[in-house]
Amino acid sequence: MKTLMLALILFVSAGSNAFAFDAPELDQKVWVVLTMENGDDQAVLTTIYTSLMAAEKVAKALNVELVAESEIKDDMFVFSLKSEAQKVLTLKMFDEEGFELAANRVLQIESGNNYNALNVKSLNEGTYKFQLTDENGAEKTQIVTINREK
Repeated sequence: MKTLMLALILFVSAGSNAFAFDAPELDQKVWVVLTMENGDDQAVLTTIYTSLMAAEKVAKALNVELVAESEIKDDMFVFSLKSEAQKVLTLKMFDEEGFELAANRVLQIESGNNYNALNVKSLNEGTYKFQLTDENGAEKTQIVTINREK
């Protein structure tokens, strides 16, 4: 990423105001349009940085279909993952504020449908962030609520 940023800065210094660059690590082409007035280098760098971060976020979306109820009514959170390839995923569940780790597990998933369950008996009722991450940092999140029927 640092090499790519340096190349962009050098390119902008040459005086162009619109350009595209290939970002193979993002698997896409990124367009950046700049307006330069009075040598406003900070605005130029901010525009470049914002464009790169937006492109990276799109590129890091986890390509796994997650099917799960958003409300857990008993002590088991059952979910399914559908993938076109084998993957190793890290599952994490955080409390409502996103600070306290409530669950952490590594999942080996095969291509096709994969069914999993997470025992949430020890967790208090409330809202949790359910997060799946692959080895490249791509992630998928879903908000789930534990609301046990009494």
